[in-house]
Formats: sequence, structure tokens, C-alpha cells
Amino acid sequence: MYAKWLLAGMLLVTLTACPGEGPGNIGGAVSLGSSITGQRLDFQVGQLRRTGAPRFVPGEVLVEFRGGVSLQSLGSLRLEVQGRLVELQQVRPLGLAHTALYRASLSEAETPALLEALRRRPEVASADLNWLEQPLAVPNDEFYHLQWHYPAINLPQAWDRTTGSNSVVVAVLDTGVLYRAGNPSVSHPDIGDRLLPGYDMVSPIGGPNPYANAGDGDGRDSDPYDVGDQQSTSYHGTHVAGTIGAATDNTTGVAGVNWQARLLHVRVIGLLGATIADQIDAILWAAGQPVTGAPINPNPAKVINMSLGGKGPCTTARQNAINQVTANGVVVVVAAGNENDNASLYSPANCANVITVGATDFAGARAPYSNYGPRIDVMAPGGDVSKDLNNDGYADGVLSLSRNDSNGQFNYAFENGTSMAAPHVAGVVALMKALNPNLGTAEVLQILKTTARPLDATQCYRPSGSDCGAGLIDANAALAAVQGGSTAGFSLTTPNTSLSAQPGGSLNVNITISRSGGFAGAVSLGLPGAPAGVSGSFNPPSTTLNSSTLTLSVDGTVPDGTYSLTVQGTSGGTTATLPLSLKVGAGTSASIKDTFVVACFVVASGCDENRSKAIQLTQSGISAPYTIPDLTPGDYAVLGWKDVNNNRAVDRGDYLGGVVDRSGELVVVRPGNLRADFQLEVLTNDLTRPTPEQRRWLESAGSR
Repeated sequence: MYAKWLLAGMLLVTLTACPGEGPGNIGGAVSLGSSITGQRLDFQVGQLRRTGAPRFVPGEVLVEFRGGVSLQSLGSLRLEVQGRLVELQQVRPLGLAHTALYRASLSEAETPALLEALRRRPEVASADLNWLEQPLAVPNDEFYHLQWHYPAINLPQAWDRTTGSNSVVVAVLDTGVLYRAGNPSVSHPDIGDRLLPGYDMVSPIGGPNPYANAGDGDGRDSDPYDVGDQQSTSYHGTHVAGTIGAATDNTTGVAGVNWQARLLHVRVIGLLGATIADQIDAILWAAGQPVTGAPINPNPAKVINMSLGGKGPCTTARQNAINQVTANGVVVVVAAGNENDNASLYSPANCANVITVGATDFAGARAPYSNYGPRIDVMAPGGDVSKDLNNDGYADGVLSLSRNDSNGQFNYAFENGTSMAAPHVAGVVALMKALNPNLGTAEVLQILKTTARPLDATQCYRPSGSDCGAGLIDANAALAAVQGGSTAGFSLTTPNTSLSAQPGGSLNVNITISRSGGFAGAVSLGLPGAPAGVSGSFNPPSTTLNSSTLTLSVDGTVPDGTYSLTVQGTSGGTTATLPLSLKVGAGTSASIKDTFVVACFVVASGCDENRSKAIQLTQSGISAPYTIPDLTPGDYAVLGWKDVNNNRAVDRGDYLGGVVDRSGELVVVRPGNLRADFQLEVLTNDLTRPTPEQRRWLESAGSR
């Protein structure tokens, strides 16, 4: 967020020269509260763990013998496996009756056959692979922790199965993309290098200005760049594509559902909309089929995402185009629509041979805007920017790639809509095709439906939960089904993942256990890796019910700060995790007392210390009036900072804010203005020790 870096840079300079002078009193109000959505997010997360590839140790098996068999007499075993004699050597007895670990010289591919041969032996009570349990595959992208919508569909568990394949091409039929090869100045830095040459399919229309829809001054060409819309720029196609496959595990920005798939942008939505004729050509071209006047696409897509639509029937021509590509194995995913209406009234959601996707919010319920009804196949996270149910300080939208037109900076935005839900499904379908490229629409849809977590009538906000289709997709269960494994499993959720406590205090957290695929086992809950002085107990600690209460206790010696916690549930070989954030100490207070309010005299280099002035508020509460007297005439940036830990550094846990416009940019305030209201928000990193990327932002702020 450009405004925050500029604000922080000015504060670091100004407060060393401007001591507090006591509060004043005019009409402006400063308060602690919500953050600005739709802007660059200005903090970082640490390096997170990655998983390895192997799922079990090749050639190793755990064997339990029936009673009366001595392990000492079974130092080795010989048995026939797929027509050849295999010898197993006992590695060691395990601490269980009649059970030992054995090893044979077999490959990973040969080991399952060994297991089956052992299970046929009459003296063997049970035999299992020596599975490798690993940390969930979590990307290290700096804002991944704000992408609540990925754990909501069990993506971290799914990524342990596959992160995708570059042999799978996903086409995005949308507004185009913020990317031009070889020109980083006009390309979003978090798109990566997986984009294929796309096409601008927006054709000239009739009337005095044939290029009014295209907006780029020409007709169809090989440049699908998103020219934006001066009235309501959203860079919709870039946001959608970022969910499918933003550059992932690159320490920057956000993660995509699919880490490996290649993306193919076909621009069909212009400034006036997307014509059916252009969409038909785009569907065919994306699938590698001939289109008059356009070159053949050498990289045919196997998945097509269409986050677009309108009220009306599915025209015969559009249906024929969909039928033509799906007959060749292409899976078409479409958004259900955002009118809180019956999806069967909207196209292409009402077309046959497509997967129609409705939207859920952070709580897993149908989002208030999402269309519903019997045409809905499945639901996926679409978010709701009017809420902050997880109390992380940001709207509960889907976080992905965007751009701020007011300053030209590429950034990240929280958006909501079934347009945001559909690319979650498209990305998961691409993961499924990485495991089995031959899956068609019928097979994909069957798997998605049978592994989804149903919504009941209350969650669907309809008389029947069937109006939300089969329910919320479960990426891990879907991939397990593709692999031929069990689809049974569970996930852990809680309404609020951002917690606060004082040293010596405690709090209760309700943990919901959501089961899918017929899973019915008891789930044992724990809090592994908790920091010193923080402990948790569960009531009940193991349950076949749908909830348990976590009681967190914070010792009086725990230092102030923010700590990461992980709730872990296990049941047999199935594991699910729930990340929590615990803020301990003074940072939990929202009192405005001791906040500095700064009038920073704006000059070309940033801030003139000699003509700037600061006061310090003494009022308590969450808001306070203020005045900064005796200012020299000129332009000022009005800023606020509360030094929570009293170290005179702008760092994590402090409150920071300023008078900004709707886009988040600082605005000029002149002496004599009656009101200059602003809000403060909590910082989650230390700006006195910026990363290289943050330093570039600070330097750009100083040269404004």
C-alpha cells in the first residue's frame, strides 16, 4: 500500500523532531478500526514448511502376526510377489505385540503388490505400508495467511498429493490480463512465467465507434492485455487468473490453487461486455479448434474458466460450442451469477455440460449475493467483502492480483462474487487432470459432487440445502478419489482465527469438525508446537461429535506479541490442521490514549521537519477529537501513530493510519479545514527493518 509506506517514512522522520504538545479540540476524529481493502498489503510472513514428494518408504511394510507366532523365528520372510520370489528382512520389532518392520529391495511402484501378498498369508493379521507423514504443503507467499479461502476447501492437504502439472492448460475467458512478455513495467510481478500466448477476441461492433467495446483502438489481435475501464476498473481477468495460478511459493504476494498449470488468457469482455459471438469463438479457439481470422491456438486448454454471464437462455450456438469442446475432454467451469436469484435464469450457468459454481462466505454458508437453485453443481469460496468474520482486519473477500489506477501500482485486492468462486473449482479441476489427464466433464463433476461437503438449509439460506448443489468442494477428497483412495475425511474451522488475551488470562475457542465422504471416526485434538507459556486443553479431547471447545491459557510471563498456533486433529491416518493467531498483551488494547497525531508539511522530498508539527492525545477510548494549532500555511499530510511498545519505532503491533482517499492514497489537508477524520490499523511487521521489496516502496515514497 503506497500510502502506508509514505506514511511510515514520514513518521520515522517527523517524530524525532516534533515532541508531543498536548491535545487540542476541533471536529476531526481519529479511531482504531477497520483497514482499507483493495490496496497493497504491507507486511510479510516467515518461511513456512514444504512437504516432500514420497508418500511411503519403498519396500518397507509393517506386519502384525497372529497370536502364537514368534518374531524371533521370523527374521526373514520369503513370498511370491507378482510371479517372482521376494525376500523380506526384519528391520526391528515394534513396541506392539507380534508386530515388526520389514524391508525388501523393491521400488515404490512394486511395494503395494508386496502389501497385498502379505495380507493373503494366513499367519498375517495385518500389513501396512510405512507411510511418510509430512507437514502440509503450505506455500511461502507473503500474503498466503490472508487467503482463508484455500484452507476452506482443504487445499493444503490436496497440495500434498499434487501441486499440478505444466502439461495442463487452463484458459481464462475474461477481461484479459495485466501482462506483456518482456515488459515488466506493465506486468503484474506475481503472475510468473507460466502464461502462454493468448488472444484478444473482442471484435468491432456496429455503430459510429466500432472499437467502443474493445477500448484498445483496434479489433482482434494476439495481445489480450486488460486495458481497464475508467468507470469501474477491476482487472477482473487478472484477479480470476491469480486464484487459478498466481506465481506460488515465490515468497511474494499470493498463492494460486494450481502451482504448475499454464494459463491461457482469451480476452472476451470489453468495456461494454462480452458478446455471445465473441464467447463462442473464444471457447473454440481456447480448445485448439479453428476460428475464422485467427491463428490456430498451439496450446489447447483442457480446462476453461468463464466467470461471466447474464440473464437469459443458453443460446443454441453457445451450447453447441460447449458441446463441441467438452466432447474432446475439455472441462468448462462457469460462475452461477451474483443476483441472489435462480441460476437457471442466467447463462452460461444454465447451459448443459458445464460445471456451475455458487459462492460461499468465510463461514461456509451461501454468500448473500450468490445465485442458487437446482442448476448449481457445487459451491466454492467467493467471499463477502461486507464482513470480517475472522477478525483479521481485512474484508472477507478472495485475495488475488489487481492494480491501483490512482497511482499505477500493481497490488492485491479482496474481491467477492461467484466470479471468484469459479476459479477455485477450475484450479482444482486442473489439479485433478494433473493426476488423470483423461478425466472428462462427467467424471470430474461426479467426483466433485460425491466429495463435497453439503450445506444444510440454514447454511444455504434456502428452504433446502439442495439449492446449493452438492455443497462446498473438498479439494483433498477430490484428489484422493482421483487417485483411487478414500474420500473420507474432515476439516477444522472456527468463526474467529485472530484471538487476543492478556498475560495470565484465558479464552475459549469453539472448534467445528466438518466431516465429508462418509467419515465417522473419532477425532483427537491437540495444540502441537505451542509457544512457551501458552497451553491448550480440549473438551472433549477426542470426539465423534461435530465440535469441541479449546481453552487457551496464557501464563503471566508470556511477553507481549503475536504468536502462531496450530490446532491439529487426527483420526487414524487422516490429519487436519487449523491455524490461529494469538495476540498477547498491550497490543490488544484499542485505547486512543498516547497516539501521536502529526501534521507533516509536504514538500517534493516527502516531509519538511521544520514546518511539521505533532501532538499526543491523552484521551482514552476508541476515538478522540484533536487539533494541531499554529501551522504554517501550506499542504499537510495528517498521520497518526500509537507506539504500543514504547520503543519509538514503527513496528509490529503499533497502530498506524492517515487521512486518505477511497483508493488509500494520502490526501492534502490545509490549515483551517474543519474535519480531517482518519482510522488507525494494526501493523503486523516491523517497518524499521524492511525487506528489500519494502525498502523499494519506502524509497519510492520518499521520491514522490
